[in-house]
Amino acid sequence: MTEKRKLPTPAEVRVKEVLSPEELGTLLGCGRTTAYALLRSGEIPSFTIGRLRRVRRRDAEAYIEGRIAS
Repeated sequence: MTEKRKLPTPAEVRVKEVLSPEELGTLLGCGRTTAYALLRSGEIPSFTIGRLRRVRRRDAEAYIEGRIAS
């Protein structure tokens, strides 16, 4: 039987400096697909480590602040 991947809790995400797209979705309150779409569009800057896409926490927080201000 396959084991379902456990999503991180908001408390776990709050302490990390570099986030995965799944953790970004948790922080933003959206799904993984929406988080990937934001990264692909360049609305939130990201980088890759090998094949893994990552986001700096400060970039995610800047995106949130920008959305609140507008």
